[in-house]
Amino acid sequence: MLLKRILLSCIFIIVLAPICYAQDEETKDILTYEGINDDPYAINKLFIHIQPVYSELFATNVNIGFGIQIDYQVAKGLGLSANWRHPYARQTDFAREVAYKNQDNVDNNKAFNYLEFGGTIHLSDRDHEAKTKIILYSKRYRGSKWANKIPEKLIIPSRVRKVLGFRWGGTIFNSTTDVVKAAAAQGVSLVDEENNPVGDAKLYGNLDAKGVYAGLSLQVIKNVAIKPHRDFGVLVNDLHFDAYLDILYAPSISLEDIILDGTIISGDQLETQEVGFRAGVQGKFNKRVGFSYGAEFGYRPSLKERSFYALFKLGLPVFGIPSKDQSRTYRN
Repeated sequence: MLLKRILLSCIFIIVLAPICYAQDEETKDILTYEGINDDPYAINKLFIHIQPVYSELFATNVNIGFGIQIDYQVAKGLGLSANWRHPYARQTDFAREVAYKNQDNVDNNKAFNYLEFGGTIHLSDRDHEAKTKIILYSKRYRGSKWANKIPEKLIIPSRVRKVLGFRWGGTIFNSTTDVVKAAAAQGVSLVDEENNPVGDAKLYGNLDAKGVYAGLSLQVIKNVAIKPHRDFGVLVNDLHFDAYLDILYAPSISLEDIILDGTIISGDQLETQEVGFRAGVQGKFNKRVGFSYGAEFGYRPSLKERSFYALFKLGLPVFGIPSKDQSRTYRN
């Protein structure tokens, strides 16, 4: 019996030893690294986002185009931003394109334009210890090698900065919109200045809106760099993620009067929705040249029953410009 136990113990040790050795080797080979940088406060001061594409599903007017965004950290606790968007052409400004081809009132086809400017005041700015995922990427994993490989990763302790902010600013947009669909959604029968029903005319109008917004944001900032003890080079996780929720208010929303066969159809017949909201996210990276992404949805002040929208935008390239006294301890 004793001999049997000894024999079983030897077999167990022989089988287990290579497994433990392999695990130790893997831990030694993959999980050891040299920390190079871990400072979520050493971020670029100015970001210039070139946005080659955005897509906006807006009930007032669906449109696809390009834009530019600027984020600037003026001082500790205060950041400013501005964003402008415009369709590529009349063909991607869909309500305008239909209005242009419509002979009933061909002059009512104003191009879509959106301008936003504002700032964020930091209410709370703290960092704490957390876990950060680092993808183990090597230049050896190019092309099909990277596509066919399951990425290895490290979960390491690092500092994570969280900023709670108060957002505020203004918005301006103008657009062509389908007046007949808006009237149908509101249950309104359109009439001209002499109170005659419009009938089956295809009508498009120019809409202008000016408003303000206020809300809260939560920014999560990581800026960590390591050098694993393998042939990976310097690996970085420098994500700057922002989630926000805003109340939108536009006291000035106007639909221009429509002239049809010499008669005036007042835009005041349609109701406007002055109050709305939006929720969104944005991600960018603390690099000299990188990319960004953003998405939001909500109800933008516009014509009543025509205010829902969903937006996606991509920034590429994004130029990050550090402050003069900001030192960089790694290349990215």
